Amino acid sequence: MISAQLDFALSDRLKQERRLGIAPSINFEECSTWADDFRAAILRHYTGSRGAPVGKKQGWRIFEHAGRATHLIGWIGLGEPSFKLAPRRRLGLKDARPLPFTVSNFIFRLEGPRLTTAREILKQWMPVASDCWFARYGWRPVHWESMVGQGDEKNLGACFAGARWRRLGWTTGRTARRQTGNAHGKREWSDAPPKLVFYRGPLSRVESAR
Repeated sequence: MISAQLDFALSDRLKQERRLGIAPSINFEECSTWADDFRAAILRHYTGSRGAPVGKKQGWRIFEHAGRATHLIGWIGLGEPSFKLAPRRRLGLKDARPLPFTVSNFIFRLEGPRLTTAREILKQWMPVASDCWFARYGWRPVHWESMVGQGDEKNLGACFAGARWRRLGWTTGRTARRQTGNAHGKREWSDAPPKLVFYRGPLSRVESAR
């Protein structure tokens, strides 16, 4: 009940700031993918998830500043790409480990009222993520991938399309997880709902999948 009252109060304040023409700004705060709030966001976002993927990864909290107010509005993460991804072959890229200069946006979750669109947040995040990834791992991402699997098909991944990511097609609906949750554990293959793959990079001239 208290949470609902806070949401209504925040929503009213954002509406008032919008009427006043106060332009909001977005800030990204680096955080561990093991941070309690980040991990909780992953568990809310993916049914049956065990947390962030193994390998190289980085998380960010997303804050919106509007007037004198600052609100935590979401979380976003970047990690290593899936080993095998059928739609990737449309770009002429082969499955390999590791995939050169390739990263995967494994979570983009927004919660609560906000003034900034998801696509604008995504656009602002990419250069921040590139700088952070370079500082952490010594190279900048060239090929960006993301998989979307929730919502109606017409609007699925609209924020990625709006940020000029390309639809590559659907995954086969098979997924592999490590038994121990680390890079050396045995893989377990299982069925999973197909996901729509989006891509951003120098090969974006590839036509969107229909």
